[in-house]
Amino acid sequence: MSDLLILDPRPLRDLLDIGAGPELVQELIGLLKEDAPPRVASVQAALAAGDAATAIQEAHQLKGALGNLGLQKFADLAAQIEVHAREGRLDPARGLAGLLPAAYEEALVALESAFPEP
Repeated sequence: MSDLLILDPRPLRDLLDIGAGPELVQELIGLLKEDAPPRVASVQAALAAGDAATAIQEAHQLKGALGNLGLQKFADLAAQIEVHAREGRLDPARGLAGLLPAAYEEALVALESAFPEP
């Protein structure tokens, strides 16, 4: 996981290159701020309760949203949690889920640095 970029700016730059305004990128960052913390909490709560199905669903949704924003390292973490949960290995998934809040903060800093508000 450490070899992955925190942020690959290409997906969002591609949006700008095809004519999307910077306000769309800011809206996407805002959606991440709204969506990611509750999903992170949901993954952690599901794993704590031994609810693999919910953990899988939430981690999968998180992985997709993060990947679309180019947040490779954070998306990979969610993907690893999803795989562990699918395989019934909840203890490793729980350990990785403990890293999610820091990954979120790291991703947000990278996004806001690369795409500052106008």
